[in-house]
Amino acid sequence: MDSGVVSSPAAGLAIEVNVLSVCGPVRDENQDAAVAWRGEGGEAVLIVADGMGGHAAGREAAEIVVRAALDTLRNGEGRDWDATLRQAFADAQEAVRAAQGASGTELAGMGATAVVAVIGGGPRGPVLHLAHVGDSRAYLYRGRSLLRLTADHSLVGQMVRDGWLREDEAFGHPDSNVIQRAVGQRAPLEPELQPPLPLAPGDLILLSSDGLHGALPDAEIAAVAARAGSAIEICQRLLDAALAAQSQDNITVGCMRLPDRGQRRITRVETVPPTPEGDPT
Repeated sequence: MDSGVVSSPAAGLAIEVNVLSVCGPVRDENQDAAVAWRGEGGEAVLIVADGMGGHAAGREAAEIVVRAALDTLRNGEGRDWDATLRQAFADAQEAVRAAQGASGTELAGMGATAVVAVIGGGPRGPVLHLAHVGDSRAYLYRGRSLLRLTADHSLVGQMVRDGWLREDEAFGHPDSNVIQRAVGQRAPLEPELQPPLPLAPGDLILLSSDGLHGALPDAEIAAVAARAGSAIEICQRLLDAALAAQSQDNITVGCMRLPDRGQRRITRVETVPPTPEGDPT
């Protein structure tokens, strides 16, 4: 588990952004990928992807998704973020499908779930733009309450929405890994976008792979978030809690934190894992 500074812009929104990832206790390899990035205008980007399709295939798919989506978001900086998010998933889908076709059978079944969050400036303050496919999640922690912002594109998630399962019955369900939507699927990919969400001082946005929320129910995630602290501290505490709960998957958690009213400006950005050059730019 590593972290490194991506950039520290002197101007822009006062947001702290961090992401941490670790290989799960029953896994041989971390097939999650994640990145945090800040644009020159202060926009904050956080991406979490969870690879599928076997060891090499899953890792490669997650890395492709993160690279392709980040490239698109960087090129679309300052434009229509919802349109740019759709394009980011389209470009990630194209890149994964191309890798499938070029690899013979080794990577033919690879894919990844993904969640992408962008905080940009709005006329009245920062606004969250969010899109996802699969069961990678986003949460908003505000006023000591945790709100799940995404709905899992999974068999179990669909059963909850259709009224066949309660939320408490869905947690730890044996069919939780049956995914209905993922980057790399043969069918056309439709990411689910959430309406732009105005943010308030003290808001905390959490992104996670299922290694976190598959090990910790939402109430426990909220309890950890309630202990406050910096974004990196919150990420670390959530990782530690998931490891203590014997998570059955790799664990990735990202945090975007707006300072409370009157708090000094924070512009630190960190990412895990770094590229070989140490900088995703």
